[in-house]
Amino acid sequence: MEQTFATAGRVLVVVENEVGLVAITAREGDTTRVALTAETPGAEELVERAVVECRPAGGHDIVLVKIPRLHGMKFIRRNGVAVRVDVPLGSDVKVTAASAPVELNGSIGAANVKTASGDVTADEVTDLRVKTASGDLEVEAVRGQLRLHSASGDLRCVRAEGGASVTTAAGDVEIGSIGERAEVRATSGDVRLGDVSGDVTVVAVSGDVNVLSIACGSVHARSVSGAIALGVARGVALRVDAESMSGTVDSDIPLSDGPEAERGGPKVVLTASSVSGDIHVRRGVEAFVR
Repeated sequence: MEQTFATAGRVLVVVENEVGLVAITAREGDTTRVALTAETPGAEELVERAVVECRPAGGHDIVLVKIPRLHGMKFIRRNGVAVRVDVPLGSDVKVTAASAPVELNGSIGAANVKTASGDVTADEVTDLRVKTASGDLEVEAVRGQLRLHSASGDLRCVRAEGGASVTTAAGDVEIGSIGERAEVRATSGDVRLGDVSGDVTVVAVSGDVNVLSIACGSVHARSVSGAIALGVARGVALRVDAESMSGTVDSDIPLSDGPEAERGGPKVVLTASSVSGDIHVRRGVEAFVR
């Protein structure tokens, strides 16, 4: 099945597909194209019963793609539908899936994705909100806010320009650079942040916390048994308050740079605490220093 709609204004694409694939690609143009493909002969019925429509609402067009659910049929997990949608650049997206992976290609506007075990990948998104149980998230750039709530899925993001809010139980978190305020809460997963230029709070239980380069702002890191490593960029005024009950606390750099603070340079405040984990303060990794 394939349909094309004239969508010259702002577009919101809403997709519901449990099994198979959801691939949304932003391109130049003023049309939206929807293509549905049955991945197995048993999924042909799902394609025939699918809802594909476009309707105006509140000054923009809503393109709805809904693959029906077949309750009580054990073979449903083996019968997936591939949903491919081409949209104008900057279109908003809302996707609900179970095990179907979700691909967001090109420059997307605001995206809201919910999956059970399906992985999510994205190139460039204005704002991204993802809620998943065990699916992984990989994203190149988020120009606005990144929000993730996961049970065991991993997060890897190259750039979160507008800040981030991440909560995960067992998943690892890796963000290359953060432009504004960020909050990360992890239970057993490790947290690795690259270039930090805003206020950051990291709360971990057994996972390790590693911040490679802090250029300005304040970083609050707290763990129970995981180690904490904080890298500080050169040329900043530094203040540190670090404490571990049974672990060690050490620093490779002086913990007081008063003269730089008087010159009005950037300031970094580090607050770190752990029950049994070690705490290390060191020079930031050069590759991440601004």
